Amino acid sequence: MKLKINKNSKIGLIGCGYWGTILINSLSQLGYKNIVVYDQNQKNSKTLKQKFNYVKISTSFDQIINNEDIKAIILATPPKNNFNLIKKCIFSKKNIFLEKPGIRDSKKMKLLTNLAKNNKIIFMLGYVYCYNDYIKKIKDIIKSKILGKIQYIKLERKNLGPIRNDVDSSYDLASHDLSIIAYLFGLKKKIQVIDFKKHKILNKKISDINYLYLKLENILIDVETSWLNPNKVRSITIIGSKKMLFFNEINTYEPLKILNKYATYPKIQNFKKNFFNQKAKIYLGNNYSINVKEKPSVQNELTYFFNCINKNKTPFTDGFFATKILKLLN
Repeated sequence: MKLKINKNSKIGLIGCGYWGTILINSLSQLGYKNIVVYDQNQKNSKTLKQKFNYVKISTSFDQIINNEDIKAIILATPPKNNFNLIKKCIFSKKNIFLEKPGIRDSKKMKLLTNLAKNNKIIFMLGYVYCYNDYIKKIKDIIKSKILGKIQYIKLERKNLGPIRNDVDSSYDLASHDLSIIAYLFGLKKKIQVIDFKKHKILNKKISDINYLYLKLENILIDVETSWLNPNKVRSITIIGSKKMLFFNEINTYEPLKILNKYATYPKIQNFKKNFFNQKAKIYLGNNYSINVKEKPSVQNELTYFFNCINKNKTPFTDGFFATKILKLLN
């Protein structure tokens, strides 16, 4: 019988840097404190121990995967190291939560996913926005059809830093936005890359600013990411035939708004022939905010991961989900 995960279960965490610290804090808030950590840089492990004195420090990665009491491992490690680490976790029968983008190669991601499936291992990627309560609400709004027919979506994710040297800003930032699109519209609909412009400013090997243009059926999608922007921007604009939606994650007071406005051309005969004689009509109505009772997204995704283990359920953001995201970026 497969061991269930509960608040007393021993959990392994590999990678004690910036995001590893956030994950430990989220686990703590959820009541999980039986945690064994390892980082190649022992200074990171000791710093984490100072903040969370209940964690136990392991001297090696192998020590964690060989510990039979540990049934779940969380990886917050650089993509270049993850392929071999994940394989070792799978062969040691450890369920895996892998922080995105995980690895850069979509073929390797697919290989690992099949390997996990064949070994009956829960393998989940940490695409945190798929577990964000506001993003869930946006999905409900799209399903309700109040926006009308979706015509255009723009996603912006910009800030000054943090700047990475292991992956470019498309893997680090645009992967969030692509996961949002995949979550909102499902995996069955094909997303087509129209154009992908990468601009390398600081480093000749890594792009700092990216413009990704996509098409999903008749919907045009524009994704703009940068870690060289003076102002922090995290927003989603959705243009519908009846209404518009604007989500501003930075605005904690009114993050989600429905804009009762749209533009259209009048329906006439021989429209193409008389196009230049026609004027678009713009409708401007009242706007309103939508409030959502929000829980921390990282806590949501970790809770979901443990539930998938206990119910032997394939996560929505599994390796196949990640493979589709990586194919758009490769």
